[in-house]
Order: sequence, then C-alpha cells, then structure tokens
Amino acid sequence: MKFELNGREYEDYELNNGQIVELLEGDHDVTDMGREFLMKKVYERFKSTLCPRSGETNDDVFARFFSDYVNNTLHDEKKAAEKMARDHRTLQSNMFKLFMAYIKILAENAKTGWFDERNEYACNTSRIMLEHLDEIKYPY
Repeated sequence: MKFELNGREYEDYELNNGQIVELLEGDHDVTDMGREFLMKKVYERFKSTLCPRSGETNDDVFARFFSDYVNNTLHDEKKAAEKMARDHRTLQSNMFKLFMAYIKILAENAKTGWFDERNEYACNTSRIMLEHLDEIKYPY
C-alpha cells in the first residue's frame, strides 16, 4: 500500500514509526482502509518489537530492542546519552549499573579472548577501565 507524506509517496514498508503516527494523527488524506492498514502495522511492529516472544523475559525484550535500536536508528550517541543523563536520578543510577554490568562482561570477554576485530576495542577498553576502577575501590 502507498501513502503520501510531505509531498513524497512511500510504500508502507518504507514508513518509520514516526511517519506512521504522523499519517494517523496529522491532516493527511488517508482513507479508512489506509488508516486501518496503518493501525495493523503499528500493532504488528509493537508486538514484534516490544512484546516478549516465546520464552523471553523482559530483560530479553530490552536487550533485543536496544540491539535493534543501535543497529537501525542510532544516529547520535552523544545526544541519546545526554537525554538519558537528564532522566530521573534513580533511573540514571540504574542505567549506570546496567552499563557497568555490560562493561564487566566485555572485560571478561577480553580476558578469555572471546572477541574479534569488530568488538576488540570495546572489550579491551572495558578491561582497562575495570582495572583502573578496581584501584579506587569501585563499589559495583
């Protein structure tokens, strides 16, 4: 199905989530059939991305979603980090704990040699970071 948005025609599979919402909420010439199609698309994407699949936990869903995010849509790491740093202080602390757990796992991968050239820098840098944090008695 095709949709027109901002003077350009899109196939339904070309639309990102923001464009779908714009078509549904904005003043666009979308037929009832088109609106129903877009709502089904929203439901399919939500179900596919944010709902647990067979045997998945919420942690699995988050890891899959975050992986998809950095693989498909991340354009500015600094901007995303700045937004996260303005979140509620308790949430900032919890996010930091998650990132530190990730760094610990990457450091262990560096020690065991479980990396290749694609993630070598991340693993080795994590190992070095933790060595320095151990010197200052890092609490986590």
